[in-house]
Amino acid sequence: MTDYKVLFTGSVCSGKTTAIRSLSDIETVDTDASVSDSAIRRKQKTTIAMDYGVLELSESSRLHLYGTPGQERFKFMWQLMMSDLVHDAEGLVLLVDNTRADPFKDIRFYVEEFRDFIVRRRLIIAVTHSDEQAEPDYHYYMNKLKEMGLFTTVMFIDARDPSSVLEVVKELVGQRDKDIDWSDLAKRLQVNSSMPNAEKADEDDKGSQVSLIDAALNTRGIVGAIHLDSERNVISSKVESKQSRELLRSMANLVSALENKASFLGHIDDLVLCGPHQETLSVFVDEEQALGLCSESNLSINVVKQQAADLLQWSK
Repeated sequence: MTDYKVLFTGSVCSGKTTAIRSLSDIETVDTDASVSDSAIRRKQKTTIAMDYGVLELSESSRLHLYGTPGQERFKFMWQLMMSDLVHDAEGLVLLVDNTRADPFKDIRFYVEEFRDFIVRRRLIIAVTHSDEQAEPDYHYYMNKLKEMGLFTTVMFIDARDPSSVLEVVKELVGQRDKDIDWSDLAKRLQVNSSMPNAEKADEDDKGSQVSLIDAALNTRGIVGAIHLDSERNVISSKVESKQSRELLRSMANLVSALENKASFLGHIDDLVLCGPHQETLSVFVDEEQALGLCSESNLSINVVKQQAADLLQWSK
């Protein structure tokens, strides 16, 4: 029996768990837990260790499907999987959520994190959720990746559809194993899959209608949040201290002033005030909005920045 392995990675809600469920002949092994950070805007549960499934490709070969947790705070699992469980994998499938405000930011991040892994094996970028948001399209991805110096295969898939995900597997394994009847395998997967189960798998990736502020406060260490529009008017706020609330608004306006006065600095994404004992005040801005956060002084600034980036990407 020939055993193949494929590793799936990508951001929260990109479809890793759903894709593995779509293909697996066995009931998938997952390690889901209730979301305890900003991802609650997108889903109620998230993978905290890994997903695992198995697909019988033929009488003489099978495929082991591994999925990483999406959040950076679980990246220790990425290293463990790459060095042990999937060190001999055929390739890495990077799932990219097309509804993200900047999917290429995710691509840059995961390619850098898995750089040593993909140097020696295939990388496929599989774009999901294009039924919800059609742009960027295939040609835009190819041109943008070329600008990034990244020459790889891009496929648009529906993680709920076994035949769609199977095309990714065929791309990775098809040239190595000529004994697989891909047409017959696709038919078998369609027969074995049922729409109610597929819909349930998709529903597992969907969160409730949680506001940006409530999602921010769902994150450990965040004790206050304020959401501002492009004119720096308050959209919503849950900051107890009036002084902190006004200071966060002033910081958001200061970012714009600094960009005008010190254009050599380029675009400023965030401004942070921190001390050893007081709460840390941070503002994160883009063209359309700003998010101010009050966080406990012992909470890592990098963690705050990551959570803010996710919140802003999913708030449009």
